[in-house]
Amino acid sequence: MASVAQRADASRPRSPSPELPDAAQPSPRADAQDPSPAWPYHRRTITHIPVPGDWQRKLHPHWPESAFVVPNPAPEGYIYFVTKGDYVRSGSTALVERLPSGDIVKTPTTNPYWPVEEERARQGMEHEHDVYVLLGSNSFIPKLIDRDSVAKTLVIEDLPNGDLEMYVREHRDVDAGTRRKWALQASQALQSLHAAVVVHQDVTPRNFLLDKHLDLRICDFAGSSYPGHTIWTVAPGARYQSHIWARNYNPAFADDIFSLGSVLYFIAAGEEPYSDLEEEEVERRFENRDFPASDQLDSDTVIQGCWNGRLSTTEEVVDALIQFQGD
Repeated sequence: MASVAQRADASRPRSPSPELPDAAQPSPRADAQDPSPAWPYHRRTITHIPVPGDWQRKLHPHWPESAFVVPNPAPEGYIYFVTKGDYVRSGSTALVERLPSGDIVKTPTTNPYWPVEEERARQGMEHEHDVYVLLGSNSFIPKLIDRDSVAKTLVIEDLPNGDLEMYVREHRDVDAGTRRKWALQASQALQSLHAAVVVHQDVTPRNFLLDKHLDLRICDFAGSSYPGHTIWTVAPGARYQSHIWARNYNPAFADDIFSLGSVLYFIAAGEEPYSDLEEEEVERRFENRDFPASDQLDSDTVIQGCWNGRLSTTEEVVDALIQFQGD
């Protein structure tokens, strides 16, 4: 999920003075330019300000009580939220934090200026919980630890090596054996979703997490669909789609498999397909079935098979990878 708001550093207390902290500079939200009449503040900016939670009192006994108080009323254009742990990342649906226990908590994003968006985020977290329940015990997804049915928060296990995208960008020396393991595990993870008739709809490197053994898990199901519960979601991006998704487009398994081909390319090459081109050009080439050359990469035929449709199921992708890696 792409970040939609800039957040001040959650590790520092808010200024005890009534003035806004210097670090909290207004930043536009992705929806700030939405001309919809349901969005009355579309010409303004919104800034999220973290307020230390009780978990920080023992860590910082010298902080004044005012550091833990949410202003009431809040200044126009500012949303204050009480932290539950260390900031990890944020997106259109949830704020992700690491609890003092080490587990991860996902909290629906709040937006009192647009109740429709806030309710959409809550519904997204409820939907993600339902997908976790549907998938059940699955070694290819993070373990669901707890859920608050009122606040719509989810607590899941922490996978300490973060997401695949950042790990690969920060560790260029990953060996070939590890990359082959990731290719197979990413395919098996998606296979486990499709076996439960779940379409992920956002298969990208950022939605694969790495545990302490550098094994992959697929994550982020708020935008996933399953029978009777279709989600029209933000598309994964030009480099992970065979074509532009029209409004209310209903992604299918084939779309996930095409995206998987781009993930396999990223794993093998260490960069996204056509990383040197603008997205509009990538869209044009993919729609014309003009795919990047991959003959110098591991899993070349599998990557191309995902893109050109020769591999039409995740079972075929997994079998092809096993055969390729066994040769």
